[in-house]
Amino acid sequence: MSYYQLICTVISLLLNMILIWLIWKKSPAQTGKYRWLMMYTACFEICWGLFDLPAEIIAHSVGCAFVVFRINRPDSLLNNEYSSWVVLVYTAIFGASMAVFASHFVYRYGSIDPSFGKKFTSGWKLGIILIFPVIFSFWWAGVVRYCFWPNEDTKEYIRELINRTVGEDVENISYIGTMFYQSSGTNDLDFNSVAWIGVCQMFLMVGFSMGCVFGFGTGCYFLLSDQLSILSAAANNFQKQLFYSLVLQTLIPLVLMHIPITIFFICPMLNLDLDFTSVFVASTITLYPAVDPLPSFFVIKSYREAILSFFRKVKVIPPRNTMIGTYTQNSAVIYNTKLGVKII
Repeated sequence: MSYYQLICTVISLLLNMILIWLIWKKSPAQTGKYRWLMMYTACFEICWGLFDLPAEIIAHSVGCAFVVFRINRPDSLLNNEYSSWVVLVYTAIFGASMAVFASHFVYRYGSIDPSFGKKFTSGWKLGIILIFPVIFSFWWAGVVRYCFWPNEDTKEYIRELINRTVGEDVENISYIGTMFYQSSGTNDLDFNSVAWIGVCQMFLMVGFSMGCVFGFGTGCYFLLSDQLSILSAAANNFQKQLFYSLVLQTLIPLVLMHIPITIFFICPMLNLDLDFTSVFVASTITLYPAVDPLPSFFVIKSYREAILSFFRKVKVIPPRNTMIGTYTQNSAVIYNTKLGVKII
């Protein structure tokens, strides 16, 4: 377990728990059922962080192969077989995240377009939106299980990589991965059709996610522009706050997840051996849950004011060597030798 991973997990847990409290206590009435989708996402990111920390997943690519693995240490509670399922669950959680991004934009569009909302996002249909991440997780895990499960060819191909990068024998790790090309015995490389079928399905899921994000996001923008003269100023402001928050929360996974994982797949598909991509992917995916809640804090006015109000009420002032009392007509400031608290 690295300090970087531990710090990111702690920050993720803290910020997402604060966000859940803000959603529950400080959401305006206009939020409606969207608050449940926001809480769903915050809880998802908490679960992701809690799973990612002990799982200690490592990702690498070399030549025409990629591998996602965890080291089976002598004192581990899990044997090699169960450890492989930990890696599989990790990939399933990543797959679910693809649908989580898309579901927000679908629901936001439904809240602005009444006819679309009545057909697809109102009432019990919200439950269908919440189920989509579960469907994507099983789909992604199914692709991994049947297309990227360990085999002898991949095992021998990554043996030197594992020994060089983590100093372990390949027998001491549990992994998923594949080779996009296989040697035919005549110095030629043949397509590994199973691997290509698997990665095409993953690109289909990523493409569906980004299609929903950009398609419904663009629709939200134009609908909001058209409704500026119809809705009240308060309703307009809140809708724009949610939209801008959503845009920022989409740029974060786009930069920290979609682009890195695309590069991670494309390099072995093109038989390129770039070591920096492996470090980049591992770092950005771990960072994602820690920074994703931030746009909601800064953009949504009621959340921002609640946070600022907390810091205005209680300010920790640096220690002083003497006790000094200062009084004005409207305020009182008391400094203690150890700690000062300012009430305004």
